[in-house]
Amino acid sequence: MINLRLLAYCLLFSMFSQAWALSEQVVYPQAGEIYAKHHLYPVALLELVLSYHDEKLTATPSQDFMPQGRAIIQLSQAKDIDVLWTMTSTQREQEILPIRIPIYKGLIGWRLFLTNPTHLANNKSPSNINTLKQAIMIQGHDWPDTEILAFNGFNVLKVPNYEGFFKILSLNRAELFPRSLIEVWDELDSYGNRNIVLEPDTIISYPTATYFFVSPDNTRLASIIETGLKKSLNDGKFDALFSKHYAERINKANLRERTHFRLSNPLLPKETPLNDKSLWFNLDHD
Repeated sequence: MINLRLLAYCLLFSMFSQAWALSEQVVYPQAGEIYAKHHLYPVALLELVLSYHDEKLTATPSQDFMPQGRAIIQLSQAKDIDVLWTMTSTQREQEILPIRIPIYKGLIGWRLFLTNPTHLANNKSPSNINTLKQAIMIQGHDWPDTEILAFNGFNVLKVPNYEGFFKILSLNRAELFPRSLIEVWDELDSYGNRNIVLEPDTIISYPTATYFFVSPDNTRLASIIETGLKKSLNDGKFDALFSKHYAERINKANLRERTHFRLSNPLLPKETPLNDKSLWFNLDHD
């Protein structure tokens, strides 16, 4: 009787354990209204990646909005969130654990310029990089891009909040706001009525990657995400999702018609898989 009762308890515990496992949530930082459009692709990719796992893992936003800096701190301490996506740097890879498959294929480092009509009317398109370096550019105070641009000799003004970028630019207190191909079109839609336009002739690029990151001790989730990413690359679903979100935007940028300035990235970790060409966006003639 005791053995049968023990067996019943074990079966019941197993059923509850399986039910919990099948509804496990993977929490990522809530976008808030400002970044809602920017999060559509990485959230869709995260959901795709988790779908390859045997257990049912659900991608769920955090209860509160988290600025990027706070989210990195929270993840490093394994608090409130399980995963985030952000541009890599040597420092960030020391604080949180990267899954080294670039989710945007490096597009985060391909930058067009938002500007204002006054600057556009008074300045010719730069024919050399030294002319470009004379303009005041704005970037986030804690963004890796800020350090990258400064390292390459650009005049960078640090801005503490997102709305401030567009106010400063529209008032002509700065001249250029470098934005990636994944962001610039949504921002033109949202802020184009604020005296902000797209510079038509120039692009800069630097090698960088946005990865999924997890907390340093969460190797189980890191393995699940890495496995899912590799499976989605092998079966073509990664590329299909990427094209769905970004192919039109890439074509719209007319990259081959623009003057292209390549920059160095001193923050890029040596482990970045630059040699695997299948992971990166590139132009045919590059």
